[in-house]
Amino acid sequence: MFWNSKPIVSDDMMGWIHESYDWVDTHRPNWTKAAQLITPTREFFDVPKGQNQATAQTIANRIAQLMALDVQITVDPLPKIDAQWRHDYTSLGEVAGEYHHDPLNPLIRYNPELMAQPIQFINTMAHELMHARLADIVDRLPGGYEAHELATDLHCIIAGFGCFQLQAAEQAGWSGYMTQPSRAAALAVFLERRGLEPMDAEPFLSARPRKWLNKAWKQI
Repeated sequence: MFWNSKPIVSDDMMGWIHESYDWVDTHRPNWTKAAQLITPTREFFDVPKGQNQATAQTIANRIAQLMALDVQITVDPLPKIDAQWRHDYTSLGEVAGEYHHDPLNPLIRYNPELMAQPIQFINTMAHELMHARLADIVDRLPGGYEAHELATDLHCIIAGFGCFQLQAAEQAGWSGYMTQPSRAAALAVFLERRGLEPMDAEPFLSARPRKWLNKAWKQI
């Protein structure tokens, strides 16, 4: 009918999201078992205050633990460069982090200025650590290698970091790889599959992400 609201994401996008969850359930059930709704609270991130490398490494180690990632990954700050060269035109935002894959010594480099924004920093580190978790299977995931950056964002949500994905993008003022509606849809699927509801995530989201989440919840 004409009064039906438009779905927040296309059927194809929703199908890819569900297929990705199903892939994890089938091929990496330990990831599904480890996943929980991770929130910006002391329950999950009771780490020392500071914006130094030691704090960054502690946060990275905690995220790896929450992801059930048993590889020690070193994090180092990106070198300071002139602002005119710091824009990443492929992601419509400044370079926040980089993952350098090495089977023996993987490395994450991060923008230390981002540590002043804890939600964005944790989200960035989660994205880069997810690259490490998916490195050996990225071409086997739904969508294949061509969708690996989209899949990396999605798998952060599958691992429980949906509140960080939505809120960090809102704070930064740019979407990144997934759109905000598609992130909301992925978070709604996460909640539904775990017997949770939007109210469990809403305290950690600002007004616009909450609106997207509730609309996505209606769609699923």
